[in-house]
Amino acid sequence: MVVLEADSCDFFVPGTVMGHKEDSHVGMRSSQQEATGSAGAHRVMADFEDLGWGPVENNQHDLGIDLFVQVRDERRFDRTVLMTVQVKSGESYFGSPERDETGAVRGWWYAESDARRFEDWVQHGLPHLMVLHNLEARVSYWAHVAKDSVVPSGEGFKILVPSSQQVERAQLPALLEVAASGKAAWSLEGTAWTAGAKAVAPGRAVRHALVAPRLIAPHPNTGHDRVLEPEEAIALFSQGRSSDLERYADANPPLQQLEQQTGWRWRFLHACLRAIEEGDVTALLQLAVAEESGHPKHTYRRAAVAVACAVFLADAERWDEAESALACAGDDLSPVDHAWVLLHRALLAGERGDVAHARSLAAESQRAVALDADDVTARAIAAAAAAFLFESSRWDTRNLEETLTTGDTASSWWRSQSIAWALADHDRKAFLSWGADEGPGATLVDWAEDRLKGVWLQASFSGARRSAAGSAAQRACHSVVHHEAHWRSTPAPARGDTDATALADAMDTLRRHGRTKELAAAVRRLWAAGPADCVTQALERSMSAAWRHTSARSKLLLWELAGDLMVVEQADVAAAECLRILDDPQAFEERVRPNFVSDYYTTAALRGILAAASDDTHAATVAHVLETLGHDDGRQEDLIRLVLALRPSALGVAAPLWRQAALDQGHPGLSAAMLGLLAHSGDAEAQETLVRRVQEGDIEAFDSLPYERATDAVSGRLAEFAAEQCRSQLAWAESNSWGIGSADYGWLLVWCGLTAPEHADWSTVLELITHPKVAIDHKIGALRLLSRRVDDVPEEVADQLRQSVAVQPEQLRGVSALVSSEQLREAAFGLALSLGVADTASLIAGAAQLLRGSPVQRRAAARLLAQSYSQSSTEPLTQGMLLALASDLHSSVRGEAATALTRSLAWTSSTVCQDAVLLAASDAGCRTPLAVARALPEACADTGARHRLAAVLLQHPSALVRNTVRSAPSAGS
Repeated sequence: MVVLEADSCDFFVPGTVMGHKEDSHVGMRSSQQEATGSAGAHRVMADFEDLGWGPVENNQHDLGIDLFVQVRDERRFDRTVLMTVQVKSGESYFGSPERDETGAVRGWWYAESDARRFEDWVQHGLPHLMVLHNLEARVSYWAHVAKDSVVPSGEGFKILVPSSQQVERAQLPALLEVAASGKAAWSLEGTAWTAGAKAVAPGRAVRHALVAPRLIAPHPNTGHDRVLEPEEAIALFSQGRSSDLERYADANPPLQQLEQQTGWRWRFLHACLRAIEEGDVTALLQLAVAEESGHPKHTYRRAAVAVACAVFLADAERWDEAESALACAGDDLSPVDHAWVLLHRALLAGERGDVAHARSLAAESQRAVALDADDVTARAIAAAAAAFLFESSRWDTRNLEETLTTGDTASSWWRSQSIAWALADHDRKAFLSWGADEGPGATLVDWAEDRLKGVWLQASFSGARRSAAGSAAQRACHSVVHHEAHWRSTPAPARGDTDATALADAMDTLRRHGRTKELAAAVRRLWAAGPADCVTQALERSMSAAWRHTSARSKLLLWELAGDLMVVEQADVAAAECLRILDDPQAFEERVRPNFVSDYYTTAALRGILAAASDDTHAATVAHVLETLGHDDGRQEDLIRLVLALRPSALGVAAPLWRQAALDQGHPGLSAAMLGLLAHSGDAEAQETLVRRVQEGDIEAFDSLPYERATDAVSGRLAEFAAEQCRSQLAWAESNSWGIGSADYGWLLVWCGLTAPEHADWSTVLELITHPKVAIDHKIGALRLLSRRVDDVPEEVADQLRQSVAVQPEQLRGVSALVSSEQLREAAFGLALSLGVADTASLIAGAAQLLRGSPVQRRAAARLLAQSYSQSSTEPLTQGMLLALASDLHSSVRGEAATALTRSLAWTSSTVCQDAVLLAASDAGCRTPLAVARALPEACADTGARHRLAAVLLQHPSALVRNTVRSAPSAGS
């Protein structure tokens, strides 16, 4: 035997003594097993190399590991992840197949009698694969050796290597998932105090500052005299800690002169601050094309500036520019930055309705960060991608468990924590304001609002669309309450445009983020109570907004609720958009991919716009209705409401077609509504048709009949129909069942009895209004009609009423549904006063009690006082109370009082009342002027006040108010 010294050898084989196996002889032939194993290992290495991975053979130590594999993703980026592989090749390892019920091989069992081998593999710090290689077929099959895949085999343990899992490119996602299982997540406990730019690798710091600033932004208690790294200042901005950022200025000269800084990171901070504080993204767009942003060594800059541009541009609804900014990021970004940009591209693609492409991008983004469990921002991006995939999938394919699990991230916890802090501080200040007898929203808590702004920024940067929308909505709601309270508390002459603009900004935020419930509440309140100017501004902004997935429904809602505030030109454009959608709904759905029933909400929007639209638009809507009638698509109820919004003058030459379509229509409600439009245009044939139908008991026809022809329609059949319905309501009440929302049959039965005494059924009326179990909704109309027309009530019936509980406010009972018990009490007071059972003094005393209550109670007080005032207009106390209610904080109360005062102009020439009604007609909202306009026909034309009122109302921004005045008889010149 010849022994060679190591330093003189031309070769050296690890695992040998001085280059040779122990006790071996030169020229000894190797075993077949060794040859087979070596060939198998090299072929498996080749298979992994075909995936783009980096395998390294382990031939130095026998650890049950043949290969170490450096994992790379689909873009061939090294992912700082290693896997271990045990290779077994040769026919003997395929000798224990597992077959399914058809006899097909599902895989092969690999067994080890020594339990320690499997234990080592399972407990290893790296993910471990068992690979069986078929030498003849040159195919490698793999299985992940994990706790749940190893099963007992008697003496030892075994694992099934599936035949479906080959080392090939098609299996790359599954292999990457196995590799990700061995990457440990970052322990975040105790990092609050140590946050800073050095907490993460340099290339990751900017992304963390935007998405997870909690790790980068210095803790507020560490002092403000430290020198900040730019990333730390960016993190403070992203957290919404602008006040803290200002406190650091003394110790950080760059913060004092941000505009003059030349370093990219400081310039990025300055550009972001301009975008969030001024809405100006110019600096960001300039930075995106700057040379230092495109440097190949700093791809993180391109990603950060691209995402920031996309966030702020999308928020400004500059969608095309946002997509262009992301496209400029390039394809050479690091894996997490690549996933970050992909996710934002997915969000924008989803907004334009390209759902398939958006889902593909989101899924690719999710896969790209599968190996980055140690990166908090990667987890946030994966969570946002999972949420998007969940929201954009069909209901029957959604995996809620996976979405919630993926979304349970540190970033979401920190955002929730910031929201909790902000709302707790806001609620505390609101409670203290309430305790000081101030409006809860009078003081806006800047710190809380800044924190909520920070949550919006973090969620937007991470791509968490729903979380971003929620925090934006919270800020907008706070802003609405605060600025409305501030506007209302400011004397009218001193009111500027600041509050109205801020209110418009808040409503626009709610629209852009698709927050329909909050938007509806804000628009209804501000439309009714004012300032309506801010709603007009929000409408103007919506006109130029593109139809997008998130905001399409809220845009239609805004038009539905406030379309009457549009000018004619705006209304015509908006109505044309609605008709275009209704005429070709498929094109709209392909472009927007709405998650709502487009024809229903578009019809509702069109209905809201018609009050402000031109006659040409009404004529186009008539043509649309006629076209739609040819399709039985279940839209009859929508069409009824649309027809009721049309002007009779819109029919024009289409009247004959309209009449025939109405007569041919099988839906009685739609037929009646169409005939009613003809009847209100003066069409005698339509009026006669409706009268005949009413006489036959058609309640829908009664609702469509012009008021002046109503008395012609009274018949025994109509009265009997109303009586039958009232008796049904009595029977339902006895069985504790109430059908709320149907026609007011109690009112109809009273009206029939007063109009045609020969058809009266007063016993049913008396039973209905006095029965304690009948819903208040079913009896209050009858009570109020009896009060107004008490002179037409037969004396014997009046005597019965005087003796009944109907005139005893404290004893009259009913089940409250939509109508409150206070309104029932008011109606009973009014009937008692009309019948002479109660006097004015007792009524005023009852009203005085209601004045101290809720808006519902104060409205009831206004109606009570109106009845008292009509009988005793010289009572100064009644007049004074009505004047006070006409200035109530709640618009519905102001409207009731204004109605009473407007009607009082028929019997009083009080200049105080005239001035109060003129002031009500000039209210900054729409509800009170509309109430005045509706009561205007009852005002005395001889006083001159009616003409002045009409002139004021005809200048009102709401087309509903103007149209009501124009349609009133003798509305003034």
